[in-house]
Amino acid sequence: MHYRAVYRSLVRAAMLASSEFGAFNARSAWAQKIDPEELPVFGVATPRETKDLDSQDNSTRSTQVIVVLKRLGGDDLEDVLDLDSEAVERIVLMALLTDPERMVTLTDTEVTIDGSGAQRVGTLQMTFRAEFWPLEPEA
Repeated sequence: MHYRAVYRSLVRAAMLASSEFGAFNARSAWAQKIDPEELPVFGVATPRETKDLDSQDNSTRSTQVIVVLKRLGGDDLEDVLDLDSEAVERIVLMALLTDPERMVTLTDTEVTIDGSGAQRVGTLQMTFRAEFWPLEPEA
């Protein structure tokens, strides 16, 4: 399994095993339309990676790991998503820091509230950076 697939799998499994998100539906983070009946839902994606050559035989790979969570709510929806963000950060760090050769950092948190429908839908998007330092393949 590719290491980015491992990242997605570890985070998805940890989220589903948690008391906070175990009842959520896990979907592709790139699902275009999610019906309100499917909420709450979350997705995990690894859309971008950079590689910096450190030496002739070593590089730094830095992968974005994004967790997107959607849920219905009322007037306190932003407060609920703030609490969700604390739980997501803890869960992702615990899931990905299982390898001592990997460094993981939360880099961005975004909360949006859509009140245009019958019920308010809140979206939490958190971006993490997972770095490791593999040896370069020999040419």
